[in-house]
Amino acid sequence: MYARRVFYKIDTASPLHPEAAVLYEKDVHLFKSKVVDSVKLCTARLFEQPKIEDPYAISFSPWNPSIHDEAREKMLTQKKKPEEQHNKSVHVAGLSWVKPGSVQPFSKEEKTGTT
Repeated sequence: MYARRVFYKIDTASPLHPEAAVLYEKDVHLFKSKVVDSVKLCTARLFEQPKIEDPYAISFSPWNPSIHDEAREKMLTQKKKPEEQHNKSVHVAGLSWVKPGSVQPFSKEEKTGTT
């Protein structure tokens, strides 16, 4: 729910970025234009290496199937522990970030109910 609130209910009363909040309230078209510019700038710089010497800094590289396909499959394949497979009393309802095997945010796993 936090992600939905952040992206769909913009708080202009106590914003983290006051200049953006004022612009959002006064001129939504200019706000959107600045958002587009910001996204373009970030996209253009996405693969630049960090300017600091930090072995833990997050960096991105272009998609390389020989490197990334295996990691992608591991992330999309949900492995259940044996105790989770046999525990029928565990009931998970509601939304998750993504449904196992999907990349759709806020998706719900289809349950086949047995009563």
